[in-house]
Amino acid sequence: MAKVFIAGAGYVGTVAAAFLAQAGHAVAIGRRTPRGEPGAHAMDVLRPETYPAALHEAGCVIYCVSADGFTEEAYRDAYVTGLGNVIAASAAARRFIFVSSTGVFGQDDGSVVDEASPAVPKGFSGRALLDGEALLTGAPCEATTIRFSGIYGPGRDRLVRMVRAAAPVSAKSRAAITNRIHRDDCARALVHLVERRTVQPLYLGSDEAPTPMGEILDWIAARLGVPPPPVGEDSAQVLQRGGNKRISSARLRAEGFGLRYPTYREGFEALLAGGG
Repeated sequence: MAKVFIAGAGYVGTVAAAFLAQAGHAVAIGRRTPRGEPGAHAMDVLRPETYPAALHEAGCVIYCVSADGFTEEAYRDAYVTGLGNVIAASAAARRFIFVSSTGVFGQDDGSVVDEASPAVPKGFSGRALLDGEALLTGAPCEATTIRFSGIYGPGRDRLVRMVRAAAPVSAKSRAAITNRIHRDDCARALVHLVERRTVQPLYLGSDEAPTPMGEILDWIAARLGVPPPPVGEDSAQVLQRGGNKRISSARLRAEGFGLRYPTYREGFEALLAGGG
């Protein structure tokens, strides 16, 4: 059993906390506004004076903070300043896990991208994440980064809503290769990294089926029994900031990690069954 502290328990972190507790680990979480959960603490990563003893005492720390907004300042606050503060406060940690994003990759040519691929971000968000990842090289414990691709799941059903609304989608967006991972598989991947005897410095977390956006939209439409979304002008919809690439999570899966939702079909089927 590990003593785990999750900084920034939001969409993914809250589920990871539940899965870790179910596996028998002692879990505490820190977020700005606790919701009354057992082991929850009020904490602002930009204010070290708010850090609870549970962080200082944890054997494993997961940094799962989200930026407050899509601005350069918000990203640097969350992924550089805040992350550096929490690393410095994790005195007892034997392992530190940073949740990053495949947004650090600038590839846009449909190529396969893995942990050995160069990370050359195109925007401030990817640059801030990459700067944060660099901080882990100075962590006084074993540290790893996991870069998740587009996270979806309960409450994140934009594509389903678009299909129902018959919103037009450009031919360019339909053709782009997209990557995603279900929220529950993100949380399960974090459990995997907590429980591994050793971890590698970097992982990519994505499902097994990079897919053109048009194929996904057409599948959802068929499942709903409605026409596929109409094709619009190039400016009709920009459905992803992640470019056109194929993210490979082969390293994670080679360690024995199995996805509960290996393709978009299983994931969106679960969403639709739940009313998504």
